[in-house]
Amino acid sequence: MKSKTRYTFFLFIFLFSASSAFAQKGKSKPKEKTSAYDYQGPYYEGLARVKIKLKWGFIDTTGNVVVPLKYNEVTNFDGGIAKVRVGTKWGLVDNKGTVLIKPTFDAIYEFIDGKAKVLLEGEEYWMNKQGIRVPKIDPKPTPDK
Repeated sequence: MKSKTRYTFFLFIFLFSASSAFAQKGKSKPKEKTSAYDYQGPYYEGLARVKIKLKWGFIDTTGNVVVPLKYNEVTNFDGGIAKVRVGTKWGLVDNKGTVLIKPTFDAIYEFIDGKAKVLLEGEEYWMNKQGIRVPKIDPKPTPDK
C-alpha cells in the first residue's frame, strides 16, 4: 500500500509541474507602450525632455507640451534655460518655451554665474543668458597665506 501511495504522490507532482511548464509555453503578448513618446527623461525644474522619432521638446508634469518637439537635441533645464540644437547650431529656450537665442552658435558651454563660453564661426567669447557679450569669467582668487 505504501508504494501505491508513493507512486500516486510522485505522479501528482510530475503532472502538476508538467502542466505548469506547458502553461508557460507559447508566444507572450508584447508589452504595450505606456508613453506617447519614444523617450521621456526625468523632470528637471518641472519639465522633462521628450522625443518622438528624431525630434525633441519638453513637457510639464501634467503632460502638456511646453517646448515644441522640433529640435534635433536638447539639454535638461538648468537655471530656467535649456540648450537646443537645430542641425549643427545651438540656441537657448526658457521654461515657458520662449526662444531666448535662436540656434546660431557652434557651441554653448555650461553657464557659470550667469555666463557661458560660446563658439561662433571659430570665435570664442563669453555671453550672458540674453546673448550679450560679457567679460571672461576670471577664476576665483585664492586667499593669500
